[in-house]
Amino acid sequence: MWLFPKTGILSWLIEPSVERNDVYGGNVVAFLDELGAVAPPAGGGHFEFKGADGRHLGFVQLICWQRIVQIHRIWATQPGKGGGSVMMRRVCELADRHRVQMKLKVIPIGRKPFPMSRQQLKAWYQRLGFTGSRWHLTRKPACAELAPTSAADSQSPV
Repeated sequence: MWLFPKTGILSWLIEPSVERNDVYGGNVVAFLDELGAVAPPAGGGHFEFKGADGRHLGFVQLICWQRIVQIHRIWATQPGKGGGSVMMRRVCELADRHRVQMKLKVIPIGRKPFPMSRQQLKAWYQRLGFTGSRWHLTRKPACAELAPTSAADSQSPV
């Protein structure tokens, strides 16, 4: 990961070889820009999430490469209360919108005993669309072409 200035609020997180005409790299830049509007950057690749009521949900830490976003850590302020799910659903929604692939390594963090075992954490990520063998998981973006954007789009012509 390299730090360098580029247009967009968070595009400095991406390796410098990304060109603006690189479709995938440009998607990561757009993903980071929109994520920064939803969850303000807190330094070191961390993004701070707050709930609709303004309460602090936690942080997601990302490592961004040219064509992929790695979820390095996720911290929920109150484990087991749904904050982690809210943060991850939002990150996945933005990744789908910008056609960004994500990866992660399943490792529980925090104070022991962990809120979830490694196996429970893997199952949680799998429910969010991550796949893979053992502890290294990836998530490809949902196919935007197959998902209707409105009720009118889902109706077939007669």
